[in-house]
Amino acid sequence: MQSKTRLVSIIVGSSIAVAFILYVVSNALPEWSKISDGSNNTSKFGLWQACLSIIGVTVCSDIKCPEADGNTSFCRKVLTGRAFMTLACILSGICAICLIVYAAVSDKVPNIVLIASKVLAFITLIMGIIGVGVGGSISQTLNETFGRYSLGASAIVGIIAVIINLGGAIASLFIQ
Repeated sequence: MQSKTRLVSIIVGSSIAVAFILYVVSNALPEWSKISDGSNNTSKFGLWQACLSIIGVTVCSDIKCPEADGNTSFCRKVLTGRAFMTLACILSGICAICLIVYAAVSDKVPNIVLIASKVLAFITLIMGIIGVGVGGSISQTLNETFGRYSLGASAIVGIIAVIINLGGAIASLFIQ
């Protein structure tokens, strides 16, 4: 029975660790939404940076909010997406560490660590869902302003992280 608990803890801890890595990648890359004019010119917006590529030359700059142009909806979404994705990164890392420590030395660790890990898995899931949802909605805001924006690679990586986090959170319920 103890070996089954350790195995499930390792599996759940590993899946949450993978979700952690994907959350960090999603949060860091400047490609939550993108537009291409059909030639070599593209604009990409992330939660922290915006990049413009013209004829193979890419220039990135930090997104500073509030924007001077008064587009507060864009800034609110960027700041909210940053906050929730950063929380998802931090909490998923803590959750993965707790689960792996519990799996390694479960007989010496208080049971509260296991309970905290299960709760953290679901809190991380909620933070990830909100972060990805708000971050993905940046495309909608930009589409209303400029047109033809679409989700970028960061948003897709974030969606995959949420799916893996969901699987890990559900599987954490089976740790006894």
